[in-house]
Amino acid sequence: MLDNQYFKKYLDDRNVDLKQHLAIEKLCTLDINPKEFENFAEIHRKEATVKWYHPRPFLNSETNQQAINANWIGYNEHNTTESNWGLDEIHNNVLKGMVGGKNFKTLGIDPDKSLLRLLEYMPGHSLPLHCDGFEGFKRLYGDGEATRFFVAISDWDWGHVLQVHDNIISNWKPGDTYIVPAGVFHASANFGIAPKYTLTVTGVRK
Repeated sequence: MLDNQYFKKYLDDRNVDLKQHLAIEKLCTLDINPKEFENFAEIHRKEATVKWYHPRPFLNSETNQQAINANWIGYNEHNTTESNWGLDEIHNNVLKGMVGGKNFKTLGIDPDKSLLRLLEYMPGHSLPLHCDGFEGFKRLYGDGEATRFFVAISDWDWGHVLQVHDNIISNWKPGDTYIVPAGVFHASANFGIAPKYTLTVTGVRK
């Protein structure tokens, strides 16, 4: 029997209720070339940060508690592994150049004070239910009212989904962009047949 009582209590203690609707609308569609990002991932594959969802010493207690609850109900290295690029300063700067100044203006953020991460999820892997702690951004730029953007890179395909609270986001086109509000729980999955590439952009909106 699945013992999810601890995760349920964690959500209940934070008044997370899927019956309460939260409106999430597409913000815009950025002008990007998906092949450029996919080629970048392939060329720099050996330099990727490859990790799975579990507690880590440099994350805050809230983030690690979420990971513990996810691990307790069965999320592990076999179903939550991701490859990502952008935590390295060189990769982050290259990704910013690929996004381009016009797109940063559309988002309303300063590229010099932003963190980009290109994420690759292979079929059968997901990022479990969580709420962002912005630890990577804060290590670079300190505390601030950061905004997290989800940017679709690859064409939408079988099993590619993003859930933000009670919203199931799919059928996207490359460049489609959504804001994931701070403090809102969400999850992302690939239960399809092709890699899922997305970009997270974190910055302070002007």
